Amino acid sequence: MEVSDVLKDAWAAVEAADLPGEIQPVAFREAVRLLSPASSATTSAMLTSGHSTDSAPGTVEPEGSAAHAPIAEREIYDRVVEHTGVDRAKLEHLVHMDDDGPHMSVPGLKLGKSNAERARAVAQIIIMVRSFGIGENETPLEVIRAECERLKVYDSANFSSQVRALNGYVVTGSGQNRRVRAKSAAVQSFSGFVDSLLTD
Repeated sequence: MEVSDVLKDAWAAVEAADLPGEIQPVAFREAVRLLSPASSATTSAMLTSGHSTDSAPGTVEPEGSAAHAPIAEREIYDRVVEHTGVDRAKLEHLVHMDDDGPHMSVPGLKLGKSNAERARAVAQIIIMVRSFGIGENETPLEVIRAECERLKVYDSANFSSQVRALNGYVVTGSGQNRRVRAKSAAVQSFSGFVDSLLTD
């Protein structure tokens, strides 16, 4: 099958599913994977070796990974704990995994006294989990924005400046391509930040 045919069929499948706009990119990517000829070869190889091609619930496929090897939720937590020293029970209380990555498990109102504090809390936690748990060097600002919107802590007029004001984080790129990464100071203070978040 030609690449153009795969893309057309994948998009047609997403449109036919009538999915919410925010998950259409993930659905499209998965449809392309399932429809591409390489996927059939992978499926055959997995079945021959006795492995299932279905990811277990909570597994995440890292973006940009050539092998697209799913990462189990347990391993994601293990990696974040190893690199940041954060308390695992507290991390699991704050975050859960979906097919498209980490999401906050607590209500937005519990993440700070103002929407600015809450948005910065969301940013720090999502960036750390995606960075160390999934191996994503930089987190798209749009991912953080979507999570803030979901939690109803998004301030459209001030969101970008709220994230830029984070100590120990660097925002790169422009427009829709802005990305955020943590510096060593932020990594070292992450465990204490989580402690203070759950103590307040």
